[in-house]
Amino acid sequence: MHRFIDEKERLAIFYKIRGAAITVEQNLGPFLIEKYYELAFVQELKASGFDVKQQVAIPTFYKGHPLGLELVADLIVDDDIIIELKATKKMETSYVRQLLTYMRLMRIHHGLIVNFGISYISRYGIKPFILTDFDTNMNVKTDFRDKFGVEVFIDE
Repeated sequence: MHRFIDEKERLAIFYKIRGAAITVEQNLGPFLIEKYYELAFVQELKASGFDVKQQVAIPTFYKGHPLGLELVADLIVDDDIIIELKATKKMETSYVRQLLTYMRLMRIHHGLIVNFGISYISRYGIKPFILTDFDTNMNVKTDFRDKFGVEVFIDE
């Protein structure tokens, strides 16, 4: 079971991850494909002391039976945070649903979408999420921001 990180620790971790993303953006610039950002971002995260796993397979099941297909999480940091990387002009709702699905299936409470395709990544390109209930219907629209601005998804 993955641990639930307290607010102070989460803020410190997210701040370090954000710093690594900003460094990558400043060094690589815009308009590259996602894979370039991923490779550079992994280097920055590891240099910051994080354990990083890339392209982690997430098995899928139906009624307890494996479907034989796997989803793939871009990065998992310290076994406690899923990072979904993008390099597109805008954030899409589907990216949020994708990340929340990965978090639910892997039973990981914390996730980030990092979009290197958005200008001013520090302001608009990084979205943190917390999933408090793994059995939540992913169509639920209830969400709120905690005191650090992190979107928290809960069951109604």
